[in-house]
Amino acid sequence: MTFNEFKEEYKKLQTPEERDTFIKNRIEALMDNSKVKRIGLNLCGSYNGFISPDMGVCSNASGYFEDMHMDDMNVYRDFMNFIDNDIDKYMYGEPMAIYSIQHFIWDYFGLNAGGIVDRFNIYCGNEPVSIKELKGNDVAACSERSAMVQNLLKFLGFDSEIAFGKLNNHELHAYVIFRPENDNNRILYDPMNPVKYEADGKNYYCPGISMMSEEQYTQLKNGEPYTFDYNLVKKIYTRTYPCSEEKRVYTCDEVKFKNGERDVDSNKIAK
Repeated sequence: MTFNEFKEEYKKLQTPEERDTFIKNRIEALMDNSKVKRIGLNLCGSYNGFISPDMGVCSNASGYFEDMHMDDMNVYRDFMNFIDNDIDKYMYGEPMAIYSIQHFIWDYFGLNAGGIVDRFNIYCGNEPVSIKELKGNDVAACSERSAMVQNLLKFLGFDSEIAFGKLNNHELHAYVIFRPENDNNRILYDPMNPVKYEADGKNYYCPGISMMSEEQYTQLKNGEPYTFDYNLVKKIYTRTYPCSEEKRVYTCDEVKFKNGERDVDSNKIAK
């Protein structure tokens, strides 16, 4: 199901019961049946599937911030309610859909990522952490936010993947890459780092998106850095208003998944 197909199908639904059934069936169709059980920083370069509730997402697989599970199955219904089930208004195109997703994850997690002590308090035990434990407490960081974005994009019918690597060559970082419908290019979307701009003397924030060519995408997946380009943000969101343009350089880890199967020793990433 593509993004446009999703919109056309959803617009036909008239009652809450019909919408709930559609969402349930959509999630069941997306469930990943591969043998991959864990993804994340220090584990893989990217993952292009729907992140199932039993799959661990690691912010850092070196002994802490491990195995967060995307097990809040109300997220998809909550997102549609967040946009008042108004597809034409809130998702008439990819830029508006991303804008709606950005505001939804702010509403779900809070605006900030919190400090490392706050995160340790969540990831303090040996049991997997539920995404529900991060709801509304300003603790979720790049991996949790990107994991939710990845699942929302897959839910809506986008060709997307969550990527794991570094930001500016030193900070472990997760972000998302997706392909707009009927377009040969891709868009890097960093839900953890929106772009600040000033309008009428006030500061605002919009989604951090950057257009990348297929060549740039291939180079990134082969280990080359990608430098964030602000032209798309300025064209779509900020228009004539000035925005911050700090340098952002993204890399992708060398260990990658191919077609949903592991291409590295399973003992290194399977728990």
